[in-house]
Amino acid sequence: MVRGAVLCIGLLLVACGGSSSKPDGGVDAQLEGFVTPDIVCPGGPDCGSAGDGTLKVGVGKRVWTPQGFETYTDENGDREYQSSEPYTDLNGNHRFDGVWLFGGGRAAQGVSTDVEARAMAFVEGDMTFVILYIDCIGLLANDMDKIRQHPSLQGLGIDHILIGATHAHDAPDTMGLWGPTATVTGRQNFVLDRLYDQAAAAVKDAVTTVQPAHMVIASTKMINDPANTMSKTDDFNKDIRDPVIFDPTLTIARFVKASAPTETIGTLVNWADHPEVAHFDDSVEAKITAHFPHYIRDHVENGVLATESKYAATDLSGLGGVTVFVQGALGGQIGSIRGTHPPGPGGVPLTMESEAMEQALGTNAAAKALTALAQSGESVSELPLSFKSAVFNARIENTFLHVAFLISLVGPHPLVGYDPDQAIDVGNYPWIPLRGTFVQVGPLALVTAPGELHPELWVGGYDGSWSWGWPFYDTTKPNLPKFDEAAKPPYMRDLVLAHTGVRYPVLAGLGEDFVGYIVPAYNFVLDPNDPYIVEAEGDHYEEVYSVGPLGERHIIEPILELLKYRAP
Repeated sequence: MVRGAVLCIGLLLVACGGSSSKPDGGVDAQLEGFVTPDIVCPGGPDCGSAGDGTLKVGVGKRVWTPQGFETYTDENGDREYQSSEPYTDLNGNHRFDGVWLFGGGRAAQGVSTDVEARAMAFVEGDMTFVILYIDCIGLLANDMDKIRQHPSLQGLGIDHILIGATHAHDAPDTMGLWGPTATVTGRQNFVLDRLYDQAAAAVKDAVTTVQPAHMVIASTKMINDPANTMSKTDDFNKDIRDPVIFDPTLTIARFVKASAPTETIGTLVNWADHPEVAHFDDSVEAKITAHFPHYIRDHVENGVLATESKYAATDLSGLGGVTVFVQGALGGQIGSIRGTHPPGPGGVPLTMESEAMEQALGTNAAAKALTALAQSGESVSELPLSFKSAVFNARIENTFLHVAFLISLVGPHPLVGYDPDQAIDVGNYPWIPLRGTFVQVGPLALVTAPGELHPELWVGGYDGSWSWGWPFYDTTKPNLPKFDEAAKPPYMRDLVLAHTGVRYPVLAGLGEDFVGYIVPAYNFVLDPNDPYIVEAEGDHYEEVYSVGPLGERHIIEPILELLKYRAP
């Protein structure tokens, strides 16, 4: 579902009637799209009024790092737990209760940085909307609903909680894909229960501390030379799947007390990049970490010294408050490995994957954000709040996902549109209910994507205008993109900007669910012999961890319709 996931699914195909046949052409129209959004505010039955139009904002943060987990002695030095290796049986149950991390068989040996749940609540009139982002690789809808339905949140009048994942690879396994063996889940109740409790507590803190707020907002491009759009981006990250199309925009929205505009309530930061670098440092033992989002949040709150980042011309003061990091459109391998060289303290480029590189990425991003806010921040006091959300379905043709759900490898999730008593095969594929959400706060607007969205589905860019000096694509590779089949505008970003007053569009990636990569149809290629098991030649890794070739049709087109929707 994400880079590095390897399962022996070939042996399991018979368990669910797996087939390598091409998908059938039939689509149940009752399952596609949606009729109307199920949440529309203001104007809905539970959120009819914006009141006097005063926006109130509150924030909350809680650490959800598992406590008292067990570690082991890596006797063969392979960084993977073997059942024969000794472990610290802290609870005396004669079973290894470790915390599993991305990659398979990797049990945490300690903590590098805490993992957190951070929330920002918006209240206006009788509307209450919360954005909650959690340091984890991804969350399924059932886990999100456990948070939304948490007993501690009852009676707070929350209309909706937009929940997303930062995509931190070395956070505890919330998906289940990376347990001790390929067929044993990595999800554990003591880990998940702490996540639910701490996430709900962050939401409650945010909702119960709201106060009138104003906004200061800015954006900047994460390119090597801001004055030269062709200067590339390898101080920060790269797109390592052709065609090279991605959005390097970092947006920072600071919410300050209306009564004391120099005092920060909270700050929202959005940027698209894979939090994964430290995972690839084979010289150290596996540890829990939030990766670079930890350092962005810390430095936005506490400042960046000129000695810490070449992007801090002088010492930059922190904003205080609580910073919430919202992940962006990072599908297609938008990341900081394979040739990036973020400058560390003193401007020395860091080229080895490590926690030091994570720190440099987060520190530099914070310096860029703070500088943009100081130099071009737009102050806004009129902040109308509105949001809309809809449920739709996507057909799962990926045999890997069929097996993962069938054997409860991944977390539970409702599936519809098929006969569970019959073999899963062509003509009886399950559909997965998903949700898309749009929220606007004055000039800032966010729309969700339930996975790792390929950036061209967000911005377009088929003319090379979103390539930043990188070669657009390598014509010598097999299975080249079929650009003549690419979707035509308007794209998601265009439709976000089409809402009255929006000037700062944000893609909230891995929001409202997680179905792996959301790959555009024009560039979707499967291996002809072993689809979803072996990746096709060329740049086609992501298809193996997607719902299938109809992903754009079933996921993105409904979101486009949601963005076009206007309340009567």
